[in-house]
Amino acid sequence: MRGIIFMLMVSLVGSQKLKYEPSFTEGMIHVYMYEGVILTGLPESGFNRAGVRIKCGLEIVPLVHKTFLLKVTDFQIQEYNGIWPREPFISARKLTQKLAPEVMKPVKFEYSNGRVGNIYAPADLPGDILNIHRGILNIFGINIKKSQNFYELQEAGIEGVCLTNYIIQENKKANRVIVTKSKDLNYCQEKVMTYTGMAYAHLCPISQQSGRNIRVTSTYTYVLKPTAVGAILQRATVQEVHQFTPFHELDGAAMMEARQNLVLVNIKAAVIHLLQVQFVERGTVKYHSEEDVLRKPIELMKHQNVEKTIIETLKHLALHNLDKVHSNTPAKFLQLVHLLRSAPNETIANVWANYNRNQFRRWIMFALPAVGTTGALRFLKTKIQQIEVTKAEAAQALVVAMHQVTADLQSLSVVRELFVIAHLQQSSILRQIVYLGYGSMVFRYCAGQSSCPNDILKPLHDMLVEAIAQANEEDIVLSLKAIGNAGQRESIKRIIKLLPGFGTAAERLSLKIQVDALMALRNIIRKDPGKVQAITIQLFMNRRNHPELRMSACAIFLFTEPPLNSLLVLASSLLKETSLQVASFAYSQFRSLARSSLPSLNSLAAGCNVAAKLLSPSFDKLGVQFSRVFHPDLFNYKLMAGASAKVILINNAGSLIPTVLAAKLTGHALGASADLVEAGLRMEGLQEVITKSQAPVRGVPDVKQTQRFMNMFPGGKSLPEKTPLASAYMKLFGQEIAFVEFRKDDIHKAIQSITGVPDKHSTLRKLVDRLQKPVELHTDGALLMVELRRLVPTCLGLPMELSLHSAAVARATLNVAANVPSSVSSLSQLLNANIQLKAQINPSMAVYTRAVMGINTPFIQSGLELEAKIHSALPVDVSARINIKERNLKIESAPSQEERQIISLKSEVFAVSRNIENLAAAKLTPILPDTKEASITSQKFESLWHNQKNAQLYSGIGADGAEGLQEPQLLTPRPSVYNTCMRTTKFGFEVCLDAKMENAVFVRHSPLYRLIGAHAAKVLIRPARSETGIEKLVLEIQTGPKAGSKMIRLLEKEEVLHERFDGRLVLTKESRSQTGKHNHTRTRSSSFSSSSRSSSGSKVTSRRSSSSSEQSLGWHRRTMRNNCTSHCSSSSNSRHASSTNTWRDLVGDIDAPTLIILARSRRTDGKQQGYQVTGSVESSGGKPKMQLRAVELAEDSRWKMCVDAAIPKAHKAMIMYRWGENCQKYKLSFKASMGYLANHPAMKVKAEWSQIPAVIMSGAVKIGPGVAFLLGFSNRLKSNPSHQITTLVVLTSPWTIDTIVKLPRFTIYYQGFELPLPVLVHAVAPVVQARGFKSIAMIPELFLTMNQRECIAENERVVTFDNNELKYKVPNDCHYVLTKDCSPTPKFVLLIRRADNQQTKKAIKLLMAVPNITVEAYPTQVGITLFVDNVETTLSNQEKVIQSEYLFYIWRKWHTSKQGISDRAGLLGPRTAEVFFDTKCDIKK
Repeated sequence: MRGIIFMLMVSLVGSQKLKYEPSFTEGMIHVYMYEGVILTGLPESGFNRAGVRIKCGLEIVPLVHKTFLLKVTDFQIQEYNGIWPREPFISARKLTQKLAPEVMKPVKFEYSNGRVGNIYAPADLPGDILNIHRGILNIFGINIKKSQNFYELQEAGIEGVCLTNYIIQENKKANRVIVTKSKDLNYCQEKVMTYTGMAYAHLCPISQQSGRNIRVTSTYTYVLKPTAVGAILQRATVQEVHQFTPFHELDGAAMMEARQNLVLVNIKAAVIHLLQVQFVERGTVKYHSEEDVLRKPIELMKHQNVEKTIIETLKHLALHNLDKVHSNTPAKFLQLVHLLRSAPNETIANVWANYNRNQFRRWIMFALPAVGTTGALRFLKTKIQQIEVTKAEAAQALVVAMHQVTADLQSLSVVRELFVIAHLQQSSILRQIVYLGYGSMVFRYCAGQSSCPNDILKPLHDMLVEAIAQANEEDIVLSLKAIGNAGQRESIKRIIKLLPGFGTAAERLSLKIQVDALMALRNIIRKDPGKVQAITIQLFMNRRNHPELRMSACAIFLFTEPPLNSLLVLASSLLKETSLQVASFAYSQFRSLARSSLPSLNSLAAGCNVAAKLLSPSFDKLGVQFSRVFHPDLFNYKLMAGASAKVILINNAGSLIPTVLAAKLTGHALGASADLVEAGLRMEGLQEVITKSQAPVRGVPDVKQTQRFMNMFPGGKSLPEKTPLASAYMKLFGQEIAFVEFRKDDIHKAIQSITGVPDKHSTLRKLVDRLQKPVELHTDGALLMVELRRLVPTCLGLPMELSLHSAAVARATLNVAANVPSSVSSLSQLLNANIQLKAQINPSMAVYTRAVMGINTPFIQSGLELEAKIHSALPVDVSARINIKERNLKIESAPSQEERQIISLKSEVFAVSRNIENLAAAKLTPILPDTKEASITSQKFESLWHNQKNAQLYSGIGADGAEGLQEPQLLTPRPSVYNTCMRTTKFGFEVCLDAKMENAVFVRHSPLYRLIGAHAAKVLIRPARSETGIEKLVLEIQTGPKAGSKMIRLLEKEEVLHERFDGRLVLTKESRSQTGKHNHTRTRSSSFSSSSRSSSGSKVTSRRSSSSSEQSLGWHRRTMRNNCTSHCSSSSNSRHASSTNTWRDLVGDIDAPTLIILARSRRTDGKQQGYQVTGSVESSGGKPKMQLRAVELAEDSRWKMCVDAAIPKAHKAMIMYRWGENCQKYKLSFKASMGYLANHPAMKVKAEWSQIPAVIMSGAVKIGPGVAFLLGFSNRLKSNPSHQITTLVVLTSPWTIDTIVKLPRFTIYYQGFELPLPVLVHAVAPVVQARGFKSIAMIPELFLTMNQRECIAENERVVTFDNNELKYKVPNDCHYVLTKDCSPTPKFVLLIRRADNQQTKKAIKLLMAVPNITVEAYPTQVGITLFVDNVETTLSNQEKVIQSEYLFYIWRKWHTSKQGISDRAGLLGPRTAEVFFDTKCDIKK
């Protein structure tokens, strides 16, 4: 009977179907053992790591249907800090005792079919503790699909909703199911992540594709036992890896590994007890962080009395930073910021009330804005409203606070309260700061939202509407800039109303406001790039718009990164462009972007490359006088970092200075980019001043011209009334923080504030009186420069933080006293006076940076920390005497009396463990273990087979595999130490560099492993030991004819000697004393002479063979090409003679010196020591020459350095360096010549030497080829002359050059190097081309006239200013307008007509407004007849016609065998430089 019953039970059980969905058996308690471990460090063993381990027991108790209770038992928390895996975990008993009661509180949760539902916990259970429970419950989340063995889905977990892959394996024999799931936590639909500090950065997905800085993965392995009621979880293993590197991930990364182990211990019958705990719903298994978690301190702090700790920190800061900044001050300042964040508002108020004194007040004002909480911002608002802070303090605090406060509804409401404070609205600076800051806060608040609430933007929109209605330009500009900072698409409709073609209001607004409205669209590109593209392309295509507006639209259009088809539309329109300024601007931007190496601009660069090739035939030859955009950049893929810059230069036709100059610097790192700083300057009003001025600057400005220009400002008659003289703005991280407009009233107010009087005649006198009084200035500042924090949950429920904090403190004291003669009453007298200055400057600065990767909770911290410190202090005590008239400058300073540390840098990486209950036992262990060994180069090789011990070890490995070998001990090399000093006993000091480096590069050669470890470096200045002391250091510079009077040591007369120079006859000099004492002749060594003779034959052969390719050098290429072969065969002696004469011209004697530089020290015994540099220039005979001589002041020293340069011919320049004893030991010469190579303009530079220091030669041989290879040069093995390097630079196109360098053993070359600016040889004036190197002296004048263009009327041909050639026949004898002044106050009109009885020649009539003059010129048979106000004037070589107080020059101008008349008085305004007439009319503009 029993057997029958048993068989029936077996058959009944076998007939039941097994279920694979995880579940818990009803009525039974499941008991598990749980262990979770987190370790942070480098992935290799042997380094120090920091970690946390949690061990406990778990009981899953059933309650009602699908609801269970989680109870934690035997909770323990342990810490790890040491060499992995050698050191053990250490129990944190005090922390365990504190956390155990909270952790062991029961938590109720819903569970069905492997999915964890809502979680219920006591209301007083801290969120950080509940997250540990979430980490445990997250393990039980298993989604089983029995019909599939491999599948993927979006699964909810502690880290959010992320893509999860499942693999199901079933072992039917053992009745087990193995489930493996993996998650790539970089791809999550809803990722749990909290971060701050990145709102202004642009993320770059392309950079992250090539190498992620952060990569997180997790793998779960389950063992399930299917039963009839569901699968029971037998074992679970979780492994999660977080890796981070600031560089490329393939070069290694720091790693944080989290592991969880869960093992089923027992299943027992449940005994239900009535729970006395009230549960509340606390969310799901998804990790939950506190709202102010990002304001938690980066270092655990346990303060019984926060106010007391704040006061102690304030006293420390005030005490240790009186004279200079202490090296630990930034760390203390950062601590003060975190203390204020943790303090309640009442504590902050008490500290302010009790310690509101100067030495403490400034530190509170520095720290409060960096707190970044709404309470701190409200506290500042209250103090500003109660006028308890000055305007300067309020401005400094608000600028920082508005950008560091957390942008939420509460903080935005506090800022809106600032709008209505009366005295704040009356201050233009404070009002500007508040509105611009509010726009920035709106940008951060709406950064993560698709749309921004209208009530947030309403204050800015209302201000703009009201300003337009009242025609208040200042408020229009302010509101536009604030809206631009906000960068929301909801503002587009308001902005475009101010743009031409979109709204009627634009017609009444100035060009500057239209440009400002356009610039307000830049930040909106993030939200709606397509809309901004449509607006900007429409503005650009409308040629009726102002060129500056169109150029600004083009810049913003390309900033949106448009597709290729849009770029081609823009390029096609440029082919029909009528404005060369616009065409040049757009084309230069295409070319710059086409060369970009930034990953984020790859697509745009490819499109711009196509557009640039389409436009290059038309615009390649546009000169530098047109508007341009420069976009240089550099990106290193190994570092995954780079930098880029953008410079915008907008010119006006014929303007001396640009209308707009703007520059931006962008940093690229960590897969993102940020506009670090941007500044712009607009000079429209300054152009108007120059236009109205009667005497514009021509050529190189001198003192009189400078004085004349400065005299316009005190009176202000010529300053514009409405247009700002200039305006400037500044942006940080893409947010405008300040802008200023310089108007006529502003200049008067500034002068009055300095002098205290409005009278212009006493302004200079008051300035001089102010200079006479000593000026003492103390300034300091402290700033939390960087705060980046990123928190993500780990599988254990503990948050993993990546953070970077950097604080800086700077202080400077300045004491300046000036001595100006009391008789000075005019600017000319001030410029000619003898001015003495004494200055004591003591600047100091310290920077503290901390980077953290690891676990950061309110009760425990564990991970890696990098600490870096920079400290600099350089006190200076100098006195100076300046006399501009005498061209003398003398600076004196006291010598160094004690050792001073100029700058020090220190960084180290630690493995850190802290817990709140035992902060005194916190561990900061250097990540590199303290087990040093000698360098690998000093190790000895030991044979394995001859060492019995190693042989046994080897056999053990072979027998048992790796188990026979113990964990190897990582031996780190000893630190690299570098000490060097540069001593100058003549000046009594030495500069020393001490450096020490210890890193992990011995494990892996990568940037990260070079950073890991300890690094220290410092630069010291210390007194040098000498027999006699030094009283004073003196630097004196004297130029002009009085330079010779300052000479201390007379130069010796030099005689020319013949010498063999690399196989050719050259000249040297013998030094002779003027008294005839050092009369000796230096002879060359026979070995060098023989080597020179042996190489001379091969050198001549080389020259003959290459003469056919080099004969074309010189601007007159065709002339030099005649019969070169026959001439070369018979000109060996003549070439030597010519070379001798050339060097004789180079080293010939020159007149008295025109430059003296004395760098000397005055000793205690009255003697002087140091150096004397003498310079002389001569240009007689049309052959400019220059000489520099440097000698020691000591009479017994024979050391001397000689530099001789000359331009013997127009297209040849030479320079020779000689140094050593009497300039005879070492020689190095250079020859440069201009010419052609393969019909392309070229320059040839030849370097020759007889003997140079071996260090220079060996360094060039070792480093040169490697540098050339890195720069992309190709090489060709070819024997070239020894002791000679020839470089050829060929301009193959206006934008590209080819470079050929002939070295003694081989030749290297580079083809197609692109230039940042075009070099237009054809645009260079023939006169300049003919002068060749001699035109170097004309560079300042060429720079000032580089925007100059020409209009020519000759016969029936007219060439306009923009180089358009027209044919027009004057039909009658009537006057026609050739050109006129189109400024608001026209100065002239130039008329032209056909000359009487001469069909091909012209007559002109010039009408001028101020002075009222009419000038007429007619061609005659004997020349030109001139009438001034209908009175015939006879022309001599230079004739002056005086009208009123103006001076009008008319003279005969002789050039190119022609004569005519020319006006160069400037009465035609700065836009017209010259009107020349010699029967044809030539106007230069």
